[in-house]
Formats: sequence, structure tokens, C-alpha cells
Amino acid sequence: MGKHPAGTLLGVALPAGSGEPLHRQLYLAVKAAILDGRLRPGSRVPSTRSAAEELGLSRTTVLTAFEQLAAEGYLEARVGSGTRVARGLPADLRPHPAPGRRPEQRLAARISRRSRVDDVPNLSFLGRAARPLRPGGAEPSLFPTALCSRLAARHWRRIIRSPHNSDSLGYRPLRVAISEHVAKMRGVRCEPDQVLIVGGAQQALYLCAHVLADPGDAIWMEDPGYPRARWAFRSAGLRLVPVPIDGEGLVVSVGTKLCPSPRLAYVTPSFQCPLGVMLSLTRRFELLSLARHRRAWIIEDDYFSEYRAGSKAVASLQSLDQDDRVLYVGNFSKSIVPSLRIGYLVLPGVLVETFTRVRATLSRQPPGADQAILAEFISEGHLERHLRASQRLYRERQDALVDALRSEANGLLDASLAGTGMYLVAFLQNGRHDRAAARAAAIRGIDAIPLSSFAVKRVERAGLVLGYASYEPAVIRRSVEQLASALSAMTRTEG
Repeated sequence: MGKHPAGTLLGVALPAGSGEPLHRQLYLAVKAAILDGRLRPGSRVPSTRSAAEELGLSRTTVLTAFEQLAAEGYLEARVGSGTRVARGLPADLRPHPAPGRRPEQRLAARISRRSRVDDVPNLSFLGRAARPLRPGGAEPSLFPTALCSRLAARHWRRIIRSPHNSDSLGYRPLRVAISEHVAKMRGVRCEPDQVLIVGGAQQALYLCAHVLADPGDAIWMEDPGYPRARWAFRSAGLRLVPVPIDGEGLVVSVGTKLCPSPRLAYVTPSFQCPLGVMLSLTRRFELLSLARHRRAWIIEDDYFSEYRAGSKAVASLQSLDQDDRVLYVGNFSKSIVPSLRIGYLVLPGVLVETFTRVRATLSRQPPGADQAILAEFISEGHLERHLRASQRLYRERQDALVDALRSEANGLLDASLAGTGMYLVAFLQNGRHDRAAARAAAIRGIDAIPLSSFAVKRVERAGLVLGYASYEPAVIRRSVEQLASALSAMTRTEG
């Protein structure tokens, strides 16, 4: 703009030094003048020739800008009256918030009751890069980047020639691969046509809530339990019944007293989230008996079973189900890479058509190429090899964290040794509050999740959920030192 004088056409000034093309600058400037009221509806604007002379622009530049404004409805040209600001625009286009209210408050007042999930914890660190010892992350160096790049290139070439036409359940080769994988690894009994591909486990839970229950229906929830499942069910208007956890998992007898006839029961039986205990065989049969006699549905979230440390994978709850009451949820975000948002539901046959129809109202499927790549990754044995390598590394890092806690945080934290392969719970000693402890840790550069954020009721023992899978042993030890220092400082302050 240096060679063009700053014009003042109708109060419009073109910015100096802008990298935008001149016609774009003029278009934006006139549009802004209309929206903020400097150019009123019906007011006349100069001809393109006059505007070009005033601004020192070519007539083509002005004509291009005015044509765009006319195409979008801001200007209108009439024979005999020239070009004017469109008369159909409101006289005042500026927003006017209600007195005493910010715009976001007006918005909040108009959203549905279902969307007001009021128990989401303030985990502000989720919006920035991970810091030790935040749970949930996998070791990035384990991801077979070169292999997956080759698979991706191969399938993108195939898509160009012949697009993947996934059926309504998902890409069939992927459903075949999943059905074979879960049968071998988890004892799940299913056919490929019982597998529904979804956009991650969270979408699977959302579908379960909306297909299997009506607002106000009761659902048993492990307490403490997986927060995102709680949010999904609460957003669907379900009535949460928090059922306590002990060393054998969900206490079915207590759940029966609290709510004898739930519509749903949500469980993580192979690795209880977040405590890591396994639902005992006796409890499994108790839960299945309840589902059979009360005609309840059981949602088995098997999100972490493949990383049980120190023991072989246990058979799924679904493998014991003789009455088609269990829906099995799985995903690949933990076992492969978090950004791979592909999950699956293994459904009783009677539910397949309904779930497929309802899912179609919510979304289509994950990208076909991603499904095809994942299908080959599983069917060629790469997933099993990746899991074995991950298990070895994560066990070493679990040992490193436990050793560091015992040597650096003795008397401050007591680590649980439940069968988990990516994080553990460290219980706080001496009556410390876990939320205050998490805040103190954050100041020292440590991300820890308070155990109470997983619970509906008050937890019996306060604790911190600490991840180790994506951190090297040296980083783990330094982080525990910082965490111990933060907790010691808390003790002095509270004392």
C-alpha cells in the first residue's frame, strides 16, 4: 500500500503495509463500515470510477471488491439509482448484550439441560503439552512410524483407484481383524457383523447411553470410576448410581441395595479405572445374574486390559455372557497411538440394526483409509508385536516409578501395585488432600490427577494418579523428587 494514498472513502481507510491483495483490503474495509454502522442501509456509495480515483486504485480492483460485496448481499445496484448499501439489512447490525450480561452468559442461558455436565474437573493442563507424570500417554518411540507410513501409502494409492466403500457397520476387513483379535486375546465371542466401528470409545459410550436407556433411567457406575463415561451418561440424562469398589472390583451386593433394577451397569472389569483391580469371577457371575433377572444391559469397557502388568490377560466378561446382555467396548488409542480415534462395539445380535441406525444420525465412520491401514496392521500381526514391546517397556517404567516413590517419597505416598501397565495410584499419607496436592505438584512442573476427580462420592483414601508409560526412568525419578518436595512443603504449611 505504500504507493497508494490512504483513502477515506465513506470513512473507509485501507491499512498500510497489509499483505492482503488490494481488492481484498477494500472489500474488508467497506464490509466493516457497513457492519459497524458507518454505512447505513440504503446509503449510496460512489461509482467504481469515483472510488478508484479517490483511493488511487485501479477501477478493476474496486470493481472486484464491489462485486464480492454485492454477491454477499451487502451492496445492491439498481438502474438509475447507482450502487447502495442493501436496504434489507437491519438498521443496526452491532451486537447489543443484555444489560449486566456478557455474551457468553446469554449463550449459557439458552443451552439444553443435557449439556450442562457440572462435574467435569478443572484439568486445565489438558490444553497444553504434557508434563511428567501426566497419565494417559504412550511412549512415542514405540510407534512403528515407518511401517505405518508404508501401509498408509499403499492404501492411499488403492483409494485413488478404487475408494473403500465401507458398509454401515464399518470397513469389513477391519471388523474381521477385530473379531479375530478379541477372540484370541480376550475370549470375546462374536462374528464380524456384530462389530460396529466408531470414532473412539467415547462415541461408543454415548451411543450406548442413547440407545439403551431413556432420561431418568438408572445406571450403575463404579466409584471411583472413569470420568468421561460418567460425563457421557449424565449428558444423556441418566441417573447415576455410584457403586463402591473393593479389592474384588464392583461390590454388586451394595449396588443391589442402592438400586435393585438398574437399566445399565458400566464396568471396567479387567482393569478397574483408576484403581487397577480386577473384577473377581464371583462378582462377574453376580453381575451377569443381575442382568439376566433384571433385564439390564452391561457395558464392558475393556480399554486397558492388554497392559495388565505381571499377569496374563484375563478373559472378558462378555465371554461368560450366555444371555446377550453384555456390550463390549474397545479402542486403539492406548495400545497404538492416542490420536488414532478408532474404537469398536461388539454388540449382541439383536442390537446391531438399532445401533447402526442411531450411529448414522450422529456421524458416519472414521476415515476409510485409517480403517484399512488399521485392518492390515492387526491382521499381519503388527499389533501383537507392538503390544509385547510396549508391555516390556512399561513394566520397566512402572518398576522405576515404584522404586522412586519408595526411596524419594517414603512416608508421603504409598503406591498401589494393582495390575496396570501405564499408570498407577499413589495414595497420600498423613491426611493430605489430593486436589491441594495436585496443585502443589503443578507448581513444581508435575502433572498429577487427584483420585477424587474420578469419584462421585468422597474417596476413602486420597491419592494421585501418576503416569509413567511415556517417561524415561531418569525423568521419572527427577519428577518424583519434585513431587516429594511439593508434598513436604504442603506438610510444613499445613502444620
